[in-house]
Amino acid sequence: MLRQQKGECMTHAGQDDKQVAPGGAPPATPMNWSPIPDVGTGDESWVLNLWRRGCREPALMFSAAYVLVGFLGLWSSAWFYHGFGISIADYLQASDYLVAGLRDPGSVLIFAIGVLLAVLVSWPEALRRRYPDYVADLRRRRWWARMAFPKARIMTWDGIGIHPITGVSLVVALFMLLGSAVYMQTKGELVREKGRGTPVRVHMLGDAAPQPGQARLLGTSSAFVYLWWPAQQRAEAVPITSVRQVQAVPRRVRGAAVAAPPAAPAATPATR
Repeated sequence: MLRQQKGECMTHAGQDDKQVAPGGAPPATPMNWSPIPDVGTGDESWVLNLWRRGCREPALMFSAAYVLVGFLGLWSSAWFYHGFGISIADYLQASDYLVAGLRDPGSVLIFAIGVLLAVLVSWPEALRRRYPDYVADLRRRRWWARMAFPKARIMTWDGIGIHPITGVSLVVALFMLLGSAVYMQTKGELVREKGRGTPVRVHMLGDAAPQPGQARLLGTSSAFVYLWWPAQQRAEAVPITSVRQVQAVPRRVRGAAVAAPPAAPAATPATR
């Protein structure tokens, strides 16, 4: 009897050392490290439903992606020109809405950073849903796991009542909107305060010479050229049909433009 009790104690001690799962089996080693959580029966997400619909109809997915890119470009342009007092939506044509998202490569960088942020935010929750026993065992053995996989519901997607896939999509969308707005506002401040941008000379139709001074080219659309005049601290939208030429100032001339103007030639004595 004593030998049997001793064997049972040794068996329980061995199980405690291995920290087995509640079912008696050791925690399964993760084989799927995808940041997107698995969706089972009764655990649907409206984002996943839209994705499945797009996979069945690729043309619809392409059209939706094109519209979203155009919206992001329009959103970014609105914040950029708002700092110069220009309501860009009043000057755009229908074709400008379709290419608004392709004018600035910064939008691609913002999207890439947003996807990376969403992956970092959702990965711990995705792993916890997929391998709950492994995460629970890891929390008992590693101090960093208790920080990466918090038990409070407020720190998980379930705590705010949305599915992880929906949460990932919302994080990406919110980051893209905020990131593009801050990026465009900073870009506009550099043009107004630091003199950044492309210096150009503007020659209007009907004028014998270009406009005095140098402007900063803010951008163009199908019907307007948007200019910023640093000397007058004034922005304007000039119709393309009124512009003869917009010439970029060469680098060697940009440095000379800030120098003092040359002295006027001395007057010659009048002849009698």
